[in-house]
Amino acid sequence: MSGIAATAGDRTIGRISVARHICVSILWFAFFAQWMTVVPIIVPDQVAAMVGNAFKEGISGTVIAAGAVMSLVVTPFAGAWSDRLQTRWGRRRPFLLIGILGTCLALALLIPFGTEPRVWLYAAAFVHLQFWWNLAAGPYAGLVADVVPKEDHGRASAWLNIMSILGTVIGNGVMAVWYRPDHPATALAIFVVFNCLCLALTLSGVKEAPGNNRAIRSDRPPFLRSFFVSPRNHGNFYWVLLTRLFANMGIWSIFTFLMFYLRDVIHLDNAANALPALLGAGAVLAVPASIIGIRLSEKIGLVKIVCGTSWIMAITASCYVLIAFHPTFILIVPVVIVFSAAYGAYQAVDWALALAVLPSSDNAGKDMGIWHVSMVLPQIIGPASSGWMISWMIASQSAALAYTLAFGIAALWFVLASALVTRVRL
Repeated sequence: MSGIAATAGDRTIGRISVARHICVSILWFAFFAQWMTVVPIIVPDQVAAMVGNAFKEGISGTVIAAGAVMSLVVTPFAGAWSDRLQTRWGRRRPFLLIGILGTCLALALLIPFGTEPRVWLYAAAFVHLQFWWNLAAGPYAGLVADVVPKEDHGRASAWLNIMSILGTVIGNGVMAVWYRPDHPATALAIFVVFNCLCLALTLSGVKEAPGNNRAIRSDRPPFLRSFFVSPRNHGNFYWVLLTRLFANMGIWSIFTFLMFYLRDVIHLDNAANALPALLGAGAVLAVPASIIGIRLSEKIGLVKIVCGTSWIMAITASCYVLIAFHPTFILIVPVVIVFSAAYGAYQAVDWALALAVLPSSDNAGKDMGIWHVSMVLPQIIGPASSGWMISWMIASQSAALAYTLAFGIAALWFVLASALVTRVRL
């Protein structure tokens, strides 16, 4: 398969083929197969096995938040570093190779943990996993911006979303079939294979052309100062960062604790196997929802689609609250599926909106790394704060009241996101 060749600042390359779109976006498949299972299912399940029911929500949320701190730091710095890197293989490819191979090793380190209370060691293993993936994530986002021409941004966003949906569906399918709480090795090994195959496709199909790594201009600002983006000149960029941060506060305040919600509120014993099936079904529905969203965005604009999907997630978050007082599995099924589908549709336009407000194509790795912060910071604040609030309220009140408060706050985050995104002017 012939590779894509482009320079970071050259936006005159022609429209790219479907095969090349797949090569550009395929690592997103590996990302979502891994993270839409490791974060909402594997980490909570393994933590609960180690600590029991006492404060499992707070400890699980803290472990996830600790990993997100690593992501918050590594992603923008790796992206900015790749903007300046000079190698004969390109700016981004060395980071992809080292980061993904490190991720494979880190996934294997999650296998030995069982029921022994080794939470600190487990947290260190999860932070280690976050480091390697995010070493690749920032430069990867820059690579997408490098090789996709502006007229293809909408299609690129759609393909990235398709890969995220496929990754979510297949990753949760792997969990439903092969994951066992006392034997996670098979599922984690499959994710390692996904990472290696997707990396091979990207490295073989996406070529950074010779001369892509132009000499760093003498007028380029020092490394740390380069992270400053003028709010006056790039106000839309900051509005997108803020609204994405609020939406992800809602998303990760819910996704992180869905398995515990099914266990403790809906009283579902096999939540570790039922949740992957529900998330997978939601991801399947996200496919037509995403296609409709992208097509509508061409008529009514990206901002209105982001606003609409945020409102749908706010409404479904409110449904979690109402069902907590009348817990029935039949009622929760459509809510989880609709929430997951709306999240998938939201992502379909999320990338396109970010690319539309990108400050500079020359510094795409750094700018997309900053944009990535708006997804990662909520993974620090949301899981840790919601987790300990849920644990303390369960200890003093009840699980129903605990999740009513936590998911009610999540609904407010979505409302804020949908209201403030209207400030973006494209």
